[in-house]
Amino acid sequence: MNYEYRMAGIRVLLELPFAISIQPSSESFIRKPADENPNMRFVCRPVSKLPTPPEGGHEESNRCYVETGTERRVFFRPSPSGEPYACVAWRAAEPNLLRCDYLQGQEFRLNFSMRLCDMLGLESLLLQFGGLLLHSAFIRWQGQGILFSADSGVGKSTQADLWVKYQGAEILNGDRAGLRKVNGVWTAYGLPYAGSSRVYRNESAPVAAVFMLEQAKVNEVQPLTPAQALRKLYPQTTVHGWDTDYVQQALPLIENLVTSVPVYLLRCLPDAGATEAAKRTLLAPPRKGTDEI
Repeated sequence: MNYEYRMAGIRVLLELPFAISIQPSSESFIRKPADENPNMRFVCRPVSKLPTPPEGGHEESNRCYVETGTERRVFFRPSPSGEPYACVAWRAAEPNLLRCDYLQGQEFRLNFSMRLCDMLGLESLLLQFGGLLLHSAFIRWQGQGILFSADSGVGKSTQADLWVKYQGAEILNGDRAGLRKVNGVWTAYGLPYAGSSRVYRNESAPVAAVFMLEQAKVNEVQPLTPAQALRKLYPQTTVHGWDTDYVQQALPLIENLVTSVPVYLLRCLPDAGATEAAKRTLLAPPRKGTDEI
C-alpha cells in the first residue's frame, strides 16, 4: 500500500507491501498519495537475509550507521545486541530514493507510522532539503514563529505554555521544530515528534526569533551575536557529529540561520514576566549589528 508523509513541506511517498497503523502523532502528516511527483520515495521490500553491518559503523541505540562518500546505510536492530531486521540505504546516485530491505516476516516491526518516520531519518531528510532539526518548543504568535530552545528540563514547554496563557499564542510543537529557508525566509514547521507535550501540528510560521533559555531569578533578555548564537544553537541541533560530510553540510545552514534570524538569551522565571520581557524584545525596533560569525 502507498502512503504520503508530508513533513516540513517535504513530500515522501511510502511504497509498502503492507498496511500500516497510523498513530495520533502522525495523523495530520500522513495522507493518500497526491498526483504530483514526491520529493522523496521510500521503497520497502522483504528479503530472506540482510548483510551483516560492517565494522567501523557508528552504533547508537538500536541502530548502526554506515557512512561512505556515496552511500549511507542504517541498520535497525530490535536491541543493541540483536541481529538487524531492516536496512535503509541512500545512494548519492539516487538522491531522492530511500530503499528499505527488511526480513520477511518482520513486518510487525515496521507497520506503524512513527517507526517509519524514524526509519526515514528526519534530520537527514531535512538536511537533504536544506533544513535543520532543532530541539525547541515552537509557538505561533501574531502569525510569527517563536522558538524556545534549551537542554531538556530547563523550561521550553513551560515558556510555551505561558505564552498561550498570557499572550494568546498557540503551540505548534512542544519539543521539536523543523527549520527550512523557503523563498529566502527561515520557516519553522511542526513535526510528528513532540516529547511529553503531545502537541504536534502540521503547520508552519516564519521565524521571528529564537530564545535560548536559562533559569534565573529575574527576567531579562540579552541579544546574542551570531558567534554566540552559533555556540548555543549547535548543541540543540541534531547533527551526526561522527559524519564529517553531515557536519560540513549542516554547519553553513546553522550559520545562515543565526545571521538571518535574531537569537536571544532569555534568563527567566516561570511566570508572566518572562513573556513580557520577550515580547518587549520582539516589538522593539531592530538593532544594527554585525552579521559576521
